[in-house]
Amino acid sequence: MTIPEETLSDDSPLLGQGPAHAWLIFIGSSENDFRNAGGVWSLDGVSKISFGRVSGTDLQAEREDNELSLRIPLGWVSGRHAEVRIVKSGTALEFDLCDLDSRNGTHIERQAIPGMARLLAGQVFEVGRSFWMIREITQHDVPPEHVRVLDPSGTSNPMLCGIQRTLLRLATSDVPLLLHGETGTGKEITARSVHKLSGRPGAFVATNLAALSDDRIDSILFGHKRGAFIGADEDRPGIFEQADKGTLFLDELGELSPAAQTKLHAALAEGRVMRVGEEKPRKFDVRVICSTLHDIRALVEAGKFRPDLYSRLAGFAATLPPLRRRREDLGVLTKVVYRSRAGTEVKIATRAFRRILSHSWPFNVRELHQTLATASILAGTNGEISRDLLDDILASRRDMPQSPESVSELRAKLVSELAKTGGDTAEVARALHREPKEIHRWIERFEIEPDAYR
Repeated sequence: MTIPEETLSDDSPLLGQGPAHAWLIFIGSSENDFRNAGGVWSLDGVSKISFGRVSGTDLQAEREDNELSLRIPLGWVSGRHAEVRIVKSGTALEFDLCDLDSRNGTHIERQAIPGMARLLAGQVFEVGRSFWMIREITQHDVPPEHVRVLDPSGTSNPMLCGIQRTLLRLATSDVPLLLHGETGTGKEITARSVHKLSGRPGAFVATNLAALSDDRIDSILFGHKRGAFIGADEDRPGIFEQADKGTLFLDELGELSPAAQTKLHAALAEGRVMRVGEEKPRKFDVRVICSTLHDIRALVEAGKFRPDLYSRLAGFAATLPPLRRRREDLGVLTKVVYRSRAGTEVKIATRAFRRILSHSWPFNVRELHQTLATASILAGTNGEISRDLLDDILASRRDMPQSPESVSELRAKLVSELAKTGGDTAEVARALHREPKEIHRWIERFEIEPDAYR
């Protein structure tokens, strides 16, 4: 039997077509406050994984010959609960999940399995209220471990582990970085972490390029001298000077106009800028990190983005995966978020965590943070985040887009109107035929600063 996927985990390979390397990842269990969540074990040379119960508080793992044994300290797990049988088929791996007549059953994507079922890499399977995933990997030289290089919560996602290790190696260099990803995937957080690791003594300066109209571009990029134009009441350095000997983070690179692209390229090529109203150029030393929602290479091929500017900015380009493609991290992310918001007294029900695992999270980690923050407050001290509470919170946001494409479309419309109106949210509401409170809710969800457009 093959259990169909019920979630938007859309990165699982087809049967028999994956690489012959894999990791077993412990997503965690809300029954023990996600203790040991994020654990990773290589499955190289393993033909069977057995799951059973152990006393105590910590998960126990033992490798003997070609068998990996996991002992889980939860009362919901039977002494001999389940096993995964691994068969190498050509250059690929196949996985069969077997329930060993356990008391509480074994599940794949919330469906109980009748004895044995085919398990696909990327699917969530449940053993006595503990949640697991197998991930196939293409880079066999990536160590099987939870990585906390750029994010305190860390990641067990193989793709993100590889990206973070590469960024760690590049952190102390001046190689420009281009971070691509959907809204809420942590591009600015990643950029700030790289800056902290870089050792550069200057500031981290973030600028939203979508907010730069052509009539403001010179003043923002290069700065201006007092009296250079009406409203220039004081000398003001541009963003290159502000970030001198530090890191300049340019957000929304794909929104840059052709005129702005030309000026940005000239500044980077020459390594100096001239303030509006001055005649003497000023040198700068910055490390540039850019982020974008768009595929910049595709924009280059379409003639909408300068290839010479792209080559200067994409010393290393990385795509940060959306949350629906890194569900193995939901245990550690859930633990970090609700603990930081409400202390250690609030609990989360297993049914609620199943809901977290099955939701598509179109706004990614940002949406998870906001949802759990709200749930923690509503649960109260010594309370529990229930499935019903999560359902109510998610239902209250049905006016928001529920797919990655519609999220990107809404954000683009919002940013465009903010740029046109100079950050006037009332004008934006009128232009989009929405209530002002709805516009403010969108701005909060996207973490946009209207003042940046003024």
